[in-house]
Amino acid sequence: MRNRSEGWQWAKRSGHKNEDLVCQQFENEDYCNEFAKRIGCDNILSANVGGLCEKEVETVLGDYSKGKTDLVLSCQDGTQVNVSIKKSLGGQVFLVTIDRFINGFEKQFNRVIPENVKEAIGLFWGSSSKVEDIVKRCGVKKDYELRKHRLVAETLKAYNAKLYDCLLQWFKDNIKDIVLFCFSRGLVKKQILWAEFVWYINMLDENNVDRIFSIKQICDACYENREQIVYGNRFGGTTIQLPFGFVQWHSPQKTVPGCIQFHHKYKSLLCTLTAVSNGNV
Repeated sequence: MRNRSEGWQWAKRSGHKNEDLVCQQFENEDYCNEFAKRIGCDNILSANVGGLCEKEVETVLGDYSKGKTDLVLSCQDGTQVNVSIKKSLGGQVFLVTIDRFINGFEKQFNRVIPENVKEAIGLFWGSSSKVEDIVKRCGVKKDYELRKHRLVAETLKAYNAKLYDCLLQWFKDNIKDIVLFCFSRGLVKKQILWAEFVWYINMLDENNVDRIFSIKQICDACYENREQIVYGNRFGGTTIQLPFGFVQWHSPQKTVPGCIQFHHKYKSLLCTLTAVSNGNV
């Protein structure tokens, strides 16, 4: 039994231990050769964990932050392959404040988020000054919404159905870049540091999954399955369900406004990829 802080620290430590164990496998030449075939690259000469040893790197916002790459593979042809390792079959993949999400997305992808979408984001994740008044007038889950200082989906719809629709449509239209934001780039500026693959691998005997996916493949599959993007159906709609997991409100420091928290789910991602490969989309 761990509280939230202890759980986060344990997850961090066990994640680094898992990465170290994964990296050690690449000391075996046969393992390197087999893995190179799995990702379609040239001979692997070496492997290093932690990207730049967990150093913070420059972001598109001009400050410094951690990247998405956990494993860097150096190949015989002089190229490198960046891999994001997922020890668990589900959990947080990207936690970002509302302002950094909006500003970071616009700079990372050189695109302007429409004002109505920004308004809907501010209401759904709680950075808007209008929240309290709207909840008092048409809140569906008033106690929850006032406590979290955010609107659930049904309240957003009752207040302004166009904002309700445009937020969901924006996620559908931009799901490829949202995948890149969550799994590959984050806020990191330099392309050489972006992850290219997501590898579900756990060497701590917590699960027996060993599957690697190209992030481009995930982008394409999520776009093909974009109609899966819907508001959650519990408690008035506190989440947006995505082809690779979901996104919700979260406040690690119990402050208002909260943050935008994206979750990955291995089963959801695998179902999405399988549907595309089987031609069921």
